[in-house]
Amino acid sequence: MHKRGGFPRWALTLLAAAGCVTSGQGDKMRADIAALRDRVDAMDRRDVDINEQVTRLRKVLDEATALLGRNSADLGTKVARNEGELQALSGQLEEARHAVDDLQKRFNEQVGRLGSLEQTQNKIVERVAPTLPADKDSLWREGQSRMAGGQRAEARRFFAEYIKRYPQDPRAPQAQLALGQSYAADGNHSAAAAEFLKVVDSYPKSPEVPEAMWQLAQSYIELKFCSDARVILSDIARRYPRSGRSSDVKAKLRELQKISKDKRLCTS
Repeated sequence: MHKRGGFPRWALTLLAAAGCVTSGQGDKMRADIAALRDRVDAMDRRDVDINEQVTRLRKVLDEATALLGRNSADLGTKVARNEGELQALSGQLEEARHAVDDLQKRFNEQVGRLGSLEQTQNKIVERVAPTLPADKDSLWREGQSRMAGGQRAEARRFFAEYIKRYPQDPRAPQAQLALGQSYAADGNHSAAAAEFLKVVDSYPKSPEVPEAMWQLAQSYIELKFCSDARVILSDIARRYPRSGRSSDVKAKLRELQKISKDKRLCTS
């Protein structure tokens, strides 16, 4: 039951039915009643519109709440998945670190064993080898002779002694280079690289330096240190553009460019 404008409908109906009003009063009352009815109808329509708006608003709120819930759930799932992936990557990184450490340890052990073997071999050679010549020229000839005959361990004794006795002699850098070449021929490229470096460090102005650098780069390549070899070769090309190794250097740089990403051939 509606009650609008202060007059309930049943009260207006009773007044109209009483018949105790004049014609003018009746017309006025009918006009008032019509006006009141229009107001009531307008208010009813407004109520309907308000109710519809409230219904639509509730629907929108419900949809927004559901969407927020789904997004929260999706976000939680993504966060959990990302955390899992990060943990997996961390585990793989730790395994790789252990593998590198183990590889470095084994490499150091191998170098140590090779060093011990070389020392033992030298001691045996010293016990059975003939006495080293006293004069410089004989010492040099004996070293060259044994090197040419493939007796590289004995040749190293003569060349090492030559360097020890005559470190400033013009043939000392040649003896040092021959030491590196003898190790390289034996496949001991770590020891060979060390001897080639001595030529560069101890005799930086000697004509043997470009060849020592070239041989050093070859040993680095054998050791799979391609980036170090590339640096050495580039230095040769820059410092000694007219050396006898110029064309070899350019060809080797092109070769390194092709294999640099092959982990089987280059570890650095």
